Order: sequence, then structure tokens, then C-alpha cells
Amino acid sequence: MMSPELHIKRKLIGVIEVRFKLVNRTGLLIRSPLAKATIGGADIQPMFIVKNYGKIIKDKQVYEIGEIEVPYIPGSSLKGRIRSLLEIYEGAPLYSSDNEIFIHVRDIAKNWCTDLEHSLDNLFGSPSVDLSKIIKENKELTNEILEKYAPTRLIVEDLYPSEDYVVKLADKGMLTKEAFIEEKTENTIDRITSAANPRTILRVKPDVEFKGNFKMLLYDVDQKLGKIKEYIELLLTGMKLLEDTYLGGSGSRGYGRVKFKNISIILKKPEYYKTGSEEYIIDILEKLKIDRTDSIELLLSRKDEIVNEILNEIKG
Repeated sequence: MMSPELHIKRKLIGVIEVRFKLVNRTGLLIRSPLAKATIGGADIQPMFIVKNYGKIIKDKQVYEIGEIEVPYIPGSSLKGRIRSLLEIYEGAPLYSSDNEIFIHVRDIAKNWCTDLEHSLDNLFGSPSVDLSKIIKENKELTNEILEKYAPTRLIVEDLYPSEDYVVKLADKGMLTKEAFIEEKTENTIDRITSAANPRTILRVKPDVEFKGNFKMLLYDVDQKLGKIKEYIELLLTGMKLLEDTYLGGSGSRGYGRVKFKNISIILKKPEYYKTGSEEYIIDILEKLKIDRTDSIELLLSRKDEIVNEILNEIKG
């Protein structure tokens, strides 16, 4: 007799956007692959990309910026760093398939962290599930997957220098690659002979302002299981942990101190994606009479109000 056909359905009930500016308070190094390093250049270089800013209008003045070479922060680097900090913060179990690299991951096939309500994995993602195999071996787990599982919630985009920062450089006539970077010489000293082994590092100079956006997909199952508050708290906590540690390489030597600024929290309701009407884009902080803020602590202290406002808008 054939097994009954299984049905699973997930509904998107909203998209949260946490918009922000990110300023590196100290030199920032997210290393470029060696294959792309310039011959005769520094030993270590940050990641750069050609970005088209087109035409920027600011204070009624038109800036024809066009394509320029700028440093950027890969979304994968930012997401991975925040996730790793949260894994340590929560004391999440770590696993290894080769006894060399230990990571936290929910992998049902390997019986690694099979808790389907684990907020960290739900928010940041986990490997795909081969449901056909599980159906044959574990009916109870199959039912739990059908009830609780959903795709990765958090989307992290690459960060580029903000238009305001680019305009500031344009006003100074400094719109070149060199305007974004500084050269730093470091030495490795032989502990026996005291011989020096100098190297040159190019890193993003302090106080470059990047523009960023975290997107969080909310599903009906998240509302049903009461997980939305946990996801928002987890993301804000991760942002604060990043501020108090570092981003990129050489953080223990003072590199990569960052600060989130001008944070806003936006809800895009499902109707927005049907109509394109901005009436379905809700500024949650504005509704709560909270100005765009540089304080993650403020947002954490008022997370209950923020989540309640989001839920009210979703239900409304």
C-alpha cells in the first residue's frame, strides 16, 4: 500500500528590514584573495569592487559619481561573524565531520542539533533536509518537520560606502581608491635573534561609513510558535556583540572595531508585494515615536514594544 501523500505549506506574513549605517572606528581588514593582489603591492589588501553610484542628488546639488572602486563588506562575512558570536553567546553545541573544523550547524541527516525550534538555526539557516529519507525512517520527526520547518529567515546584503560618505569625498576632490585605505606596516620579531620580518598591510581607514540592511523573512509558523520576538532579540544581540568585539581580521590587535548608526526597523506587509503601495511599508520605530537611533541597547530595552507593534501590524 502506498504511503499517503504529504502536504506542507508556508505563508510569508511579512519582511522585517533593519536598515543601518556601519562605521569602522578602527582600520578594517576583510582580506582580498591573494590571486587578486596587485603585483608589487602590499602583502595584504582589503576587498574592493567597482560600484556604479550613478547620479547622486544631495542638498539640491547633483553629483555625477558614476563607477568608482570602493571597499565593501561581504554579506557572508557580516552574517558569519554575527552567527559565530551568537553561537558562543548561547553555548551552542559544535560539531565536526573531520575532527579539525568545529562549527555549529543543524544537520538532521547527521543527527546534529535536531531541535527544529532552535532560533539560531531558524534565523541564520541550516542545510536542506532530505525528507524522502526521513519519511521512511522516522515518522515522528517527519511530522515535526511538516509542522515547524521553514526556509532561512535572515538575508544579509553586501555593504558599500554610503552615498553620503561618497559625496563627502567628492566635495574634497578625493574620490579615488586611495581615499578609502591606509597603509600599515607590521613586524614579526624572531624571539631568539630579534630579526624583523616586516610586512605591509592595506586596510580600510577608520571612519568609512557603509550602508547596510538585514532582511528577516517572517512565516506563519513563526507567529504560530511565538518565535518572532526571539528572532529580533537574537539579531539585536548579535549586532551588539559585534560592536563589542570586531569584524574582519586581526581583531585582537585592534582592527575592525565597528559601530551601528542610524538604525531603523521597517515592516513590509504582504500587500506591498501585490500592490507596490508604500502604505504597506511601516516604520515601526516611528510608530513607537522612537527616532532612528545609534543605540542597540535602546532597541533591546524596548524589544517587547517593537515586537508587539510588528504583530499588531501583521494581524491588522
